[in-house]
Amino acid sequence: MRRFILAVLSSGLIAAPAGLAIAGASTAAAAPAAPQAVAVNWPVVKQGAKGERVRVIQLLLNARGAAVVVDGDFGKTTTTAVKAFQTKNKLAVDGFVGPASWPKLVATVKKGSRGDAVRALQHQLRFQYGYKPVVDDGVFGTATETAVKDFQKKHKLVADGIAGTTTWKALEA
Repeated sequence: MRRFILAVLSSGLIAAPAGLAIAGASTAAAAPAAPQAVAVNWPVVKQGAKGERVRVIQLLLNARGAAVVVDGDFGKTTTTAVKAFQTKNKLAVDGFVGPASWPKLVATVKKGSRGDAVRALQHQLRFQYGYKPVVDDGVFGTATETAVKDFQKKHKLVADGIAGTTTWKALEA
């Protein structure tokens, strides 16, 4: 128990109450740690889900060669497209878009990119994060780049304007 308390105190996560002395523990105040990006996990999305995240998945599936109607409804057609995508990418075929599927599904896009993957990014920025100057037209222009850089700064990511796996993961968190 003492080791645990010492480890917690030395980590700076908890300060010892005033007047409490613990043998071997430093009483000096720890310097505040530099802010770091919060670790996030990919969401699990499956049949029955509805909404903007499903629209993004459908757009990303279409960018990868599927022909799914983008309606925000994760129904049988979307499940079939996810399973086909998983088979093609040698993933476990469960029909869920989760931690194994997301990194293969998202596409790195940057200024000058065009298509459904850009449209998915723009849709997420506009409807989930309120970047109203962004239009989901599938053309990665200045407004999209500015929004991506702003999003990256706010989430303590490298603000390079390129939406790669790390940026997508933060967008989907």
